[in-house]
Amino acid sequence: MRRLFALSLLAGLLFSGCKSADDYSVVILGDTHYDAADPEVYHAGYSDPKPSREAIHREEFARNGAMWEDRCLRLVDRASGLVDKDTRYVLQVGDLIQGDTADSTTHVRFLDDAVNLLKNRIAPDLPFVTINGNHDRRGVDNALCRRAYRAYMLPRMSQELGQEITHTSYLFRQGPDAFVAINYESSNQEGIRSLLEEARGSRHVFVLIHTPVFPFDDPDIYHWFFLGKKDDSRAQERREMRALLASLNAIVLCGHTHATELLDWEGDGGRITQMTMSSVWEADSLANYTVKHSGADEYPHYDPIFDEYRPGIRRYLWSDAVGSYKLIVRGSRVYIDFYAGDSSRRTERFIIR
Repeated sequence: MRRLFALSLLAGLLFSGCKSADDYSVVILGDTHYDAADPEVYHAGYSDPKPSREAIHREEFARNGAMWEDRCLRLVDRASGLVDKDTRYVLQVGDLIQGDTADSTTHVRFLDDAVNLLKNRIAPDLPFVTINGNHDRRGVDNALCRRAYRAYMLPRMSQELGQEITHTSYLFRQGPDAFVAINYESSNQEGIRSLLEEARGSRHVFVLIHTPVFPFDDPDIYHWFFLGKKDDSRAQERREMRALLASLNAIVLCGHTHATELLDWEGDGGRITQMTMSSVWEADSLANYTVKHSGADEYPHYDPIFDEYRPGIRRYLWSDAVGSYKLIVRGSRVYIDFYAGDSSRRTERFIIR
């Protein structure tokens, strides 16, 4: 009788999804483009030698200021509600700020204001991790902004993660899993490969990168993916990197495209699952989740490079909805829950693994 009771209790625990010590969650924001309502706060003295480009940037300042007065704050507060006792980190996948500053002092202040606002509003007691995005190092002098980013962010990420971070590409671990943060614009590809090889053998390998690793749905900038070039001059490098990621069965967490996209690809003897995320809530309508493209046949056709990837696609969906996300790891299973806008209820669960 006691044996039957014990077996029944064990079965009940397994059925109820009893968690192990290695189960956890991560709250995620996509691109945020944090900015102030008054452009003079961060953009005083900003100019661009190309007037048409400067006009576009100034339209972005107005967009950002409007969304950060209300919508984005509500989105961030929704993200704070996703934190629970299993949450280990808050992750932001690049383009933390708008950039477009005139000097390094302002650029550092911009970064610091954004990190502190998001960390304090979402989870003050948890590590806040952000990765290099193109806007995070953009300004009157891009080289100056890159130096300002490194000068501020490397010590800040060291403090957040409790380990010495000396490069904008680095690795940290959560139990049996590896998180590899990649600076998509780094010239040190050998260093990135070394980090990925260091992650080999982990239960899950999460790759944190601002740009996708697959060409994406934009007719003008589809080639702005990791190691992508419009003339495909880095084809050999990108194929070698793709094979390495596939051999690790990598799970890529990225942003950049201002969309919610899932792409699951098999090839090169392995698998890459990519989740693209956005928190740029520039219009009320973007809180409405509708899948506008799905299936390999609806993967874009802007260039022959898409045809190279299409045969390996096992799942593909694309939506322009934005919001906050929660990565949930339960043993061999991985999910990402999506909350569109500031939705109080889960909008969609993406089964990653």
